[in-house]
Amino acid sequence: MPTYGHAQILGLSEDVQKAWDKERAALRKMGVDPDVRLSQMQARHEQTVALNAQQESLKRQLRATTAMYVAARDKLYIVCSGSLDILMATVEKNSPAAKNLQRLRSRIRRPRGPSVPVPPPVATPPA
Repeated sequence: MPTYGHAQILGLSEDVQKAWDKERAALRKMGVDPDVRLSQMQARHEQTVALNAQQESLKRQLRATTAMYVAARDKLYIVCSGSLDILMATVEKNSPAAKNLQRLRSRIRRPRGPSVPVPPPVATPPA
């Protein structure tokens, strides 16, 4: 099925529903109840509109939540980093205990790599 946009499909839905409404007499003459099909199309149309509105609302919520999360994460780092500084000052900045505490901050700055070295790929011999 080709991919069409939201507006294109809603426009098609509205146009087809109008055509069915206009041709009610011809459809009835052929033994087709237009009201059944029109109600099915209208229900699908309304469902699609409602789901699109919900999706757009969730996108806005996600953007807002992401911004709040990033701010909270940054504040958490500042609080933890400051608390670590206070703790290191408490045990004397150059003491062995302070050196161990400094490693807590250093550990998060190191990029995480694979724990087991990855072997190089083996070249496939020509056939």
